[in-house]
Amino acid sequence: MKIGELLGIGNTARVYRWGKTEVIKLFYDQNYAVMEAKNAELINSLMLRAPKYGGLVDYEGKKGLIYERIDGPTMLWNIEPSEESMFYNARLMANLQYEIHQVKNKLLPNLKPEITHKINHSQEISNHDKQTITDILASLPDGNSICHYDFHPDNIIMSPNGPIIIDWLNLLVGNPEADVTRTSMMIQSDSLPPNAPDWLMHRESRVLFNKEYVSEYIRLTGMNDEFLEEWMIPTLAVRIDEMQGEYRQEIIDKLQTRLKKQDEVDEGN
Repeated sequence: MKIGELLGIGNTARVYRWGKTEVIKLFYDQNYAVMEAKNAELINSLMLRAPKYGGLVDYEGKKGLIYERIDGPTMLWNIEPSEESMFYNARLMANLQYEIHQVKNKLLPNLKPEITHKINHSQEISNHDKQTITDILASLPDGNSICHYDFHPDNIIMSPNGPIIIDWLNLLVGNPEADVTRTSMMIQSDSLPPNAPDWLMHRESRVLFNKEYVSEYIRLTGMNDEFLEEWMIPTLAVRIDEMQGEYRQEIIDKLQTRLKKQDEVDEGN
């Protein structure tokens, strides 16, 4: 079978039509294809809101994943430039993430070890800072929730049958606080997708969206927002090597600001 129309371009893969009812996701890095294939099998077995997975195939020397085609815009493009629309979708996003976190599973937690490994292998973080960051991470609580760890409005398709969550490459098992902190960090970032919608271009809109999203998640769980600061340093650290150019520097600057404050606290004690 030949691939059809190009439907989407991401940081790790391109997505094309595949027959009448499916898509094929072709990865730039073949290791990522194998990783996501394992995750896709798991996600389907847990009956989460995700496209049905059709298998791993070889196509012209590349590995591709076959998925059910989901029609509809992503939440990112479905949001209108009004507070009513932003608040509605921010609350919806929090509910969808909370739903993921409530799914029962028997998997071993791996979020903290995976993050620790990535931080320790970063070329952008000094050895001193690595020690500080991994010490902070070690002190944070474990968990056994499914964490998407790339959960943002452009990974939620607003289909006629309801929201469907895509791109499970980063799936981890651990404390949901880490997942929410990661989402909050990404929402507030100045790193925007190409041709971003108007509402996203305005920082004040991103701040409002994030505030409503976090507030709704806290309302659902009864948690307080202290966990955001507790998890933010390791969350920023693991993000650095995922970014390029000015956006990488943005993350580095934010991390250094927080590490400086942490050093002042430690010296005060």
